[in-house]
Amino acid sequence: MSEKLIGRFEIRGELGRGAQSVVYLAWDPQLQREVAIKTLHFTRGDPARNAELLQEARTSSKFQHPNVVPIFDAGEQDGDPFLVFEYVKGQSLAELLKSGGPLSTVKAATLLRQVADALSQAHAQGIIHRDLKPSNIIIDALDGAPRVMDFGIAARVTDAAQDAGATAAGLTGTPAYLAPEYISLRRIGPQNDVFAAGLVLLEMLTGQRVFDASSIEMLLYRIATEAVTLPAEPALDPKLGGIILRACA
Repeated sequence: MSEKLIGRFEIRGELGRGAQSVVYLAWDPQLQREVAIKTLHFTRGDPARNAELLQEARTSSKFQHPNVVPIFDAGEQDGDPFLVFEYVKGQSLAELLKSGGPLSTVKAATLLRQVADALSQAHAQGIIHRDLKPSNIIIDALDGAPRVMDFGIAARVTDAAQDAGATAAGLTGTPAYLAPEYISLRRIGPQNDVFAAGLVLLEMLTGQRVFDASSIEMLLYRIATEAVTLPAEPALDPKLGGIILRACA
């Protein structure tokens, strides 16, 4: 891809980078606005997969919610697909937790309620996120509201990288947030997102990932066989604790 242009979009800087993707700040000269462009590069080129991913993105672009970062456009350049999103100024929930530690009960509940509302409306339209995690939730600098990214594209991003949307054994999503029924039975449904939302809420309250391990295989085994439990410290609000355990049951 050109260092200056992706499609009609003028690249102004890099916002983030993963194992198989780069996110750029860009300018749309046609609509005269800043946008965020996510480019995806796979080890092996696959036109059929690219076409499916772009179709998923176009389908998801029809879903509008105030707590979702909308997809404006999608395309392909030099064999690599790219997605164009609204540019949201702010930091990810992952960055917020890394720099500031656990959130207060009220703030965590407020953020999760808005994320859950977005998930509920998406599920009603048959759209499952499949890769909900703190790094896919942007905290808008303007109003502090959470904005969920990457709706509808995780199912097509399948390459081998732990935090870039793929796992061993053909699983899709970030390993630490996959649901047990998906790992064990390959069952896909809204419950996958509900489980991940429960993990995200618990992570907001403790500042730590719920599941961790020395290898992806061990991580997947732990999630598939160990029930989510609440920590003794810090003591959690009983109502939120109940919500977490229900989401992760």
